[in-house]
Amino acid sequence: MKNIILILFFSISASFLFAAPPNGEELVKQRALLNSAKADLEEARKKRDMAVAARWKDREVANKERELFNEKYRENKDKIDGLMSERSRLLEDVRVAREDLSQVRAAGEKSRSDFLSLALTPDLLEGVAQLQEQGIPFKMTERIEQMNQVKKEMDLYKDDPLRLAQGLFSTLQYELLFSREVEVDTGELIFENKVKMGKRLRLGGLFAMQKSDSDSSVALLLPVAGEKGSSFSWQTNLIPGVQTSIHSAFESMKEKEMLLIPVDPLLSTALSSELASNTEKTFKETAIQFFRDGGVLMYPILAILIFALLFVIERFIVISLKSYSKGTKAVLSALESGSPEDARRLSLSVKGSIGALLRKGLEKEYPSRAAAEKAIEEVFAAESPSIEKRLSSISVMASTAPLLGLLGTVMGMIELFEVITMHGTSDPKLLAGGISIALITTQAGLMVAIPLQLLHTFLSNRADQLIGKMEKIGLTLLNRLWSKG
Repeated sequence: MKNIILILFFSISASFLFAAPPNGEELVKQRALLNSAKADLEEARKKRDMAVAARWKDREVANKERELFNEKYRENKDKIDGLMSERSRLLEDVRVAREDLSQVRAAGEKSRSDFLSLALTPDLLEGVAQLQEQGIPFKMTERIEQMNQVKKEMDLYKDDPLRLAQGLFSTLQYELLFSREVEVDTGELIFENKVKMGKRLRLGGLFAMQKSDSDSSVALLLPVAGEKGSSFSWQTNLIPGVQTSIHSAFESMKEKEMLLIPVDPLLSTALSSELASNTEKTFKETAIQFFRDGGVLMYPILAILIFALLFVIERFIVISLKSYSKGTKAVLSALESGSPEDARRLSLSVKGSIGALLRKGLEKEYPSRAAAEKAIEEVFAAESPSIEKRLSSISVMASTAPLLGLLGTVMGMIELFEVITMHGTSDPKLLAGGISIALITTQAGLMVAIPLQLLHTFLSNRADQLIGKMEKIGLTLLNRLWSKG
């Protein structure tokens, strides 16, 4: 607005300066216009001054607001700085508290470990287990179950050492009493795999004897020879003096306070053999008894063994004869020197499969190498089946024998469970004897299968070596006959 008025004023002034001198009327008009322009200019100046005053007033208000904002900003910044300082202090307190907590936890864990170290461990029962193994195997189920219960408590109640100590002392007390008590009971007893009613006497963990009420059968629980006292069995084949002592002891048990009984306090196989009969079975008698104890499935296992051994002997002889290749080097040397006729003549003396291969390759002059290869392949087709014959049968027999043994074991276990159903599990020796008899067929099957498998592997390797040698010599023969091919 101000610029427009100035331009207008300067334009009017210029018009007065450069125009022709006006007359009176025009001069009055121009003066009127000039006064009007001055009035407009004055009004514009007033408006400008008012605008400038309003702008200064707005600037003063803005400055006051800016100062107020800056003051509030400084106050808030001071508050934030205070909060940040408080936050840093709190974080430091938290860190210190965490370190203290970690130390407390470590101290608590150490205290807990120290406390748990007071609890008993299962290795303390090793001595009790050794006592059970050294003595006669009586009430083993109850004694082992009691030890297993103590072991379980040692795992479950580590925070209660007193309870564990009481359980251990209870087990030790039971074993101590067991090793010093004399027990006499009546019931069903086993005499040579026969169940009879009779009486049994046990002297701690050192000795046991039993007597049948229906006949004169007696037995002593003695260490098995060669087992260093770790294995026991009821021996009935006793010398007459021992049998008489056992009968007298049982007859005078109610009348006398002291009894004279044949005891082996050292549990040694030497003294036990003196109490029992010294007669030993021959290998033939032992084998026959082993065969009879195995049951009906021992017959097919024996048949497999016989047939497999016959096959093995037959295969060994055949492969050995077919592997004989004396004179092969002479034939190949004749071919190398360029004398096919000499090679053909020398090949007639080479035996076995390699001789047949050489004779076939030198039989005539083949028109091409392919024709000779086909002739040699005919030899391979004829010799390979005869070399590998019956090897698969031997392998099948070696695999079948343990399966038959396992079947016999399953049948024996079924019969054993029937006996347990009738007579219970009061006698561990009865169970052990039944299980040992049931496992005889598995033992026999493995005794047959393991050597047969080894023999089958040996014969298979021999057959593979022979076939590989035939392939090598056949290739050498072809290369020397067609060295330029």
